[in-house]
Amino acid sequence: MKLLYIITNISGAGGLERILLLKADYLITHYGYNIDILITNPVDLPIYYKVNEQINLHFIKPVNETILGYFRSYSSLINKSIMEINPDIVVMCDNGLKSFLLPFIIKKRKPLIYERHITKYKKEKFEKSSFLNTIKDRVKSIYMDFCAARYDKFITVIPEGAAEWKGNNIEVIPNPLWLVIDKSSELKNKRIISIGRHAYEKGYDRLFEVWKQVLSKYPDWQLDIYGDKNNDYDIEKIAIESGLTKGVNFYEPVLDIESVYLDASIYLMTSRYEGFGMVLLEAMACGVPCVAFDCPVGPKNIISDAEDGFLIPDDNMDLFISRVEELIKNEELRVNMGRNSKVNVKKFTLEPIMKRWDDLFKSLIENHKEHR
Repeated sequence: MKLLYIITNISGAGGLERILLLKADYLITHYGYNIDILITNPVDLPIYYKVNEQINLHFIKPVNETILGYFRSYSSLINKSIMEINPDIVVMCDNGLKSFLLPFIIKKRKPLIYERHITKYKKEKFEKSSFLNTIKDRVKSIYMDFCAARYDKFITVIPEGAAEWKGNNIEVIPNPLWLVIDKSSELKNKRIISIGRHAYEKGYDRLFEVWKQVLSKYPDWQLDIYGDKNNDYDIEKIAIESGLTKGVNFYEPVLDIESVYLDASIYLMTSRYEGFGMVLLEAMACGVPCVAFDCPVGPKNIISDAEDGFLIPDDNMDLFISRVEELIKNEELRVNMGRNSKVNVKKFTLEPIMKRWDDLFKSLIENHKEHR
């Protein structure tokens, strides 16, 4: 079977890029699939994660002089690529609005899957509530629901995601855990970590507000942040503006990320929204207890509150601070939660999740044959 995945780019160090390449590699090595990946917004950067040499990469760059011109160019290049690659199934992994148009622009009929990795109701930086924005969001929601229903299957990675959408083509298949490791953190280092790209939705301003309070009581602890820098959202500057001039360190992403987890004692997530929350799984796989806001969507499907970590009502800063301090003070609590974390993440094991994908692909091919 031949699959074509469509994605904006795979050069970043994010969860979507890692999971796509992980699944593609597994489908090739365990099921004998042929995999092509079409990148629609390539950037002049090296690919961060390892790519199976059997994966065929294709690149297009639509012209964007005008909105209409971009749409025409995008449509033409997508169709040209699909005709040349001739896949059995096309899987859309682009979270942008243009991705919803694929069922309407594709000329050669193929089974189509939309793989959604982010909440429908994501908010842009500093977007304010207003009548105009409410109308805009409503129109956008109707547009997305209408287009999503035209895909043969619409996949979300968590149950909350499925509840956001209307249609009878929706199915939930969680992201698999890529990190399989026997070791666990000893949870003795006075080190707390947070990992993610530097972006407003990751809630670093909230993290710094929490950490400023915690650090004042526990100055011998440190917070280490790993993620791609963003000139449009300078979190180091935000940290300084928050009054943090010490006790926090910033690092670029590292490939050997498991060593970072194994050296940490607590993981913090203060995101405003998530698509899944893969970093929580990674931390838990290394036996590190997590504290996260119950933001839309993801954390509540990963963390069992007070069992393997703490799930905090969104934006409850006081409780978040209290839970972090509780873990700092109580090593036995950290150890118990870390032990539970390692057990509970097993439900995200790679093999059964990939079996579900294989079954889905085969069923779509059979349905496509019957309706020709």
